[in-house]
Parts: sequence; structure tokens; C-alpha cells
Amino acid sequence: MADAADADAAVRFGGTPDRMKVGVTSYLPARGQGRPLSVDLLRQLLAEAGVTAPMDEKNAAEVVRLLLAGQDARAITIARGVRPQNAQDARFELFGAAQFPVFPGQAFGRIHPAVPAQAGRDVGGNPVPPTDEHAPREIAAAGGIAMDRDGVLTAQLAGLVRLSEGRVELEPLARVSDDRLQATATLYHRDALGGLVTPEGMVAALSSQGIVFGIQMEAVIRGLGQASAENRAVEGVVVAQGQAPVQGAAGWLEAICEGSGCVEAPDENQRMDYRNRGQFPVARKGQDIARLRPPTKGVPGRDVYGKEVASRDGAALRVQVGKGVEALEEGTRFRARIDGVVLAGKSSLDVSELLNMTGDVDYGTGNILLSQGSVRVGGTVRSGFTVEAPGKVLVEGMVESARIIAGSDVLVRGGIFMSGDEAAFVQAGGCVTANYTHNAHVQAGGDVTVALAIVGSTANKGSRVTSGGSVRVTDPKGRIMGGTVVCAHGLDVFQAGSERGMSTTLALSQETPEIAALIKEMRELRVLKERSMFVVGEGDGAVALARLPGERREEARDLLGRRDSIESRLRQIQRTLAELAQEHLERVAAARIAIRGTAYPGVAIKMGGCALYIERPLDRCVFSWDAKNKQIVTGSL
Repeated sequence: MADAADADAAVRFGGTPDRMKVGVTSYLPARGQGRPLSVDLLRQLLAEAGVTAPMDEKNAAEVVRLLLAGQDARAITIARGVRPQNAQDARFELFGAAQFPVFPGQAFGRIHPAVPAQAGRDVGGNPVPPTDEHAPREIAAAGGIAMDRDGVLTAQLAGLVRLSEGRVELEPLARVSDDRLQATATLYHRDALGGLVTPEGMVAALSSQGIVFGIQMEAVIRGLGQASAENRAVEGVVVAQGQAPVQGAAGWLEAICEGSGCVEAPDENQRMDYRNRGQFPVARKGQDIARLRPPTKGVPGRDVYGKEVASRDGAALRVQVGKGVEALEEGTRFRARIDGVVLAGKSSLDVSELLNMTGDVDYGTGNILLSQGSVRVGGTVRSGFTVEAPGKVLVEGMVESARIIAGSDVLVRGGIFMSGDEAAFVQAGGCVTANYTHNAHVQAGGDVTVALAIVGSTANKGSRVTSGGSVRVTDPKGRIMGGTVVCAHGLDVFQAGSERGMSTTLALSQETPEIAALIKEMRELRVLKERSMFVVGEGDGAVALARLPGERREEARDLLGRRDSIESRLRQIQRTLAELAQEHLERVAAARIAIRGTAYPGVAIKMGGCALYIERPLDRCVFSWDAKNKQIVTGSL
């Protein structure tokens, strides 16, 4: 039995306040037959003291040596806890200069991965939470960048390195136009890693973007030389130019009225000065007035990617000839049957009588209502009066809050100044041309051309301009401010809206007088059809008539006689509307709303059932319809 005086060596442990380190603070040597201090004994004593952290064997041996030699060992840590790991966001390291581009094959940076938060444990085995446990932000490499297992990034195309919303991206040096017929680039004399940029390197960079056709080598060499000489980037260099297709010209009517100011109907994409169009042409009986020109073939082009750009052949023109015109030479030459004004549309031709009013339309003249021909008003159409003609209406003065109804064009030399009252409007089967409009309701089957401005006031019902063709404000500083403008083929203006945020709507729509009339007729016919079903049913009409009382038979006979024609006309209207809808889809693909100056907040762009609201001023902008993605696309002029 061991002597009571025998005692193993003993130590006292001390730790840091955070319980992450433990060391020996005092030591008692063994007595008698007790066990001397050793690493094993030290391990046992640690366990008895409640320390679960693994012992540092090397440091423990050093502590034992020092204590046995009578030296101080308090500075040595013999057990450590595991410190918690705070969350760390991923980090991007760029190897070169951010203001210069990288090129294909260059390793330009590294993504250091994110580190998630992890709890630690103190020397007693108790958990220690991290102080930052947020979900760490990851960084990914976008398309055009390869990343190896070490996070090193290699460029696969040329561009400026950008870190945006957790993605390392390459902003391509070359920008390709929407029609893919031109590529422009910013040229630098050196790359991000300090190497010189050569013309051959730029060609390879363009090829990495798929740009292979129409490379403008002289422009590339000149731009790189300028960048080197001036030690700066040279912007907007045209580095590739495609070959635009040549579209075939549609068949068209060439006017040949001698000495009468005849001009052919303008192509929808042709720009002309609508402020100086001359007066309506007049022809004499037996005079040749127009010739039909055949369409031409289109020539395909090629874009900067080397792909063929399709062209279209011009469409043949089918001319609708009125009673005042005689068609000769198999419909390629046209002659006037009577003296009168030539009513030439894009695909229609007629000669009609012209009524010439020398003064105003007012109480002295009363309303001007014509069953045939056209009318010229030498003065102003005053408020509350009506001018109606199946042909053209020419007003040399102004149109106040009056009604102008024309089967063809309306030309107002002055302006259309209205109060916004729905009883006052201008309605034309063809085009409407005016110097300006104010709070006007205008509906045209063709183009609407205004020289200065289309203005609507917020103090009343405002203005609404509807065109089955294009809407143009031709003055270099012309504007559309307030109200609603709807067109089928496109819109061109300098300024839209105002700095005060006036509500202005610009829309592409199929809304035309022809469609409105067809829809109205279809609704009326459906009401008659429903009435017919209610009165005589679908079966044998004679049986239905025999069952009806005498006072209802007269109505029933009328409905029975019209039943088949109603059904036939409904089918015809539905086919026509379907054809017009298809034509509209083809037009809207090429139509656009162009603002050559500024579009201000308060302007709404509508097309394809979608709306885009301008929230900040946009300069030189263009809006078009993306049929594939069914959205409004914003571009720049």
C-alpha cells in the first residue's frame, strides 16, 4: 500500500478569457512514490480538468521539460479550441488594368470562392458561434469566360472586364447594330496585361464575336494608330460594314398630268416636305393622267456575321379605277373620262368634280355637303359647320371646332384648332395634312402629316389623332404634347411630351376607319341574326311562318329573306378582318415610333397590347415591336 506521503505531480491550469487556450500556471513535483510529471500524466490531468480539446503533444513535452528543470512554462499553450469561421464573400482578383481590354486566350483574373460561416468549440468542447453568419455572396463567370478548378479566368472573346451583380462579365469591344449590318468598336493601343494591340489581334477579337464579313482594316489600323499616338481609347470606330439588301420597289402609279402639279402617292418610307405639296391636280377629259410602273426584284445583302440578309421583291400594284378614269393598254395607262380633280391614292385612281368655295364656311354658306367630287375652301371652316365630300377637302385657312368628312385626303393649309368636343373632328378616308393641330380629333385612313405640332390640353377632353398609315411631324423641332396619337405604320417626331410631364400616349395599332366600319357592320348583322333566330329559328322558314300570328309575319318574312345574305356577309367580313389583321402583323414588324429629340416622362408607348412608360428623359430614341418575345424594344437613333 502506498505511503500517504506519496503523491503524483500536480499542476494547475489557466486559460484565456475566451476559453480558446489552456496553459500550466503552477506546478507541484511528485512526492515519495508518486508519479513524476510526464506528457501522459499531463494529458490525464487535462481530461480531469474538463479540457476536451486535443493536447498539443509537442508543446506538452516542452512544458514537461521546463517544469522538471524548474523553469517557467506559463507562456506555452498546450491545448487550443477551434475558433469559429465567419462568413466571407467571394472575391474577384483582376490580374491587370481594368481600363483596358482582355483578348481571347488571356488569363486575366481569379475568383476566390465564398466561405460559409462555421461554429467553433472552446477547450471545454462548448460551441462558439461565429460573429458573422450571413449567406456569403458568390461570384460566377458569365458567357465568354472559362474558369479552371483554381478559379483562374480565361477570356474567350475580347472585351472590358466588368463585375456586376455577382458576375464577372466581358463587355464586348464590338457592338453590332440591330440590323446586323454594322459593327463599331472602341480601340485601345494596349491590353489589360500590358501587351500591344495589333491589327491582327483586333481581327481575331472580332472573329471571336463571330464578326467575319466586311472588316474595315484601314479603319482598324488608323484607329489603333490614333489610340497609340494620343494614349487614349478611340471610340465609335466602324470596324465591320455589312452589305445591305436592296429591296425591290413595289409597283407604283406615275402621275403624268401635264402642267397640273400631279405627283404620285409617296412611298411610306420616303421623306418629303409636306408643307409645300401644291394644290390638287386637275385633268381635262381625254387627258392621260397616270401610268402603272411594274415592281422590281430585290437583291440580297450580307451581315457582319457573314449571313445572307434576305431581300423582298416588290409587290405588284392592283389599281382600283373610279368612274372618272378609263384604263388603257391592259391596265397600265389611265385617261380621264371627265374634267375634274385627280384623286390618286397609292392603289386607287379617280377623277372627280371640284367645288371651289372662295371664302369661309360659315352662316353665309351653311354646311357644304357633296354627294360627289371634291371641295376647296378658300377661307376658314368656322366652329359648328360641316364640310363633307366623297373626294378631297382642301382648306386654305383654318379648321375650327367643325366637322370635316372626306372620302379621300384632307389638306389644311393653316391649323386645326378645336376645343376637344367630340362633335368636332376631321375624318378622312385618305391622308390628313395640316400646319398644326390643337385639341383636335383626327381620324385618317392614310398618313397624318403635321408641320409644327400636335398639342392636347389637360383643361378639356384633349386630342386624339388616329392614322391608318404613318404620323409625321415634319418641322426639325416639331413636337407631340398631350393627348393620344395612334398609327398603323409608324411615327416620326422630334419631341414627345413636355418637361412638365404632360400625359402623352403614342401607339401602334390597326385602328382604321375601314376596320371600325367593318366591326360596326358585323355587330349590327349579328343583332339581326339573333333576331332572326328568335323569330323564325334555323329550320324550314315556311313552317315557322305558319306558326306565327299575322302581326308578326311581315317582320318574319323580311328576316327570312335576309337570313342567308346576313350569314354570307358575316363570313365575308370575318375573312376581310383576318386578312387585315395579317397585313397589320406584317406592317408592325417594320413599324417604329421614332423620337429624334427628347421623349419626356409622362409619355406612354403602346403596341402589341403592351405599354411602356417613360420615367426619365430619353434622347434620340426609337421604339419597335419584338414579335418573337412579344415586348416593346427601345433603341437609339
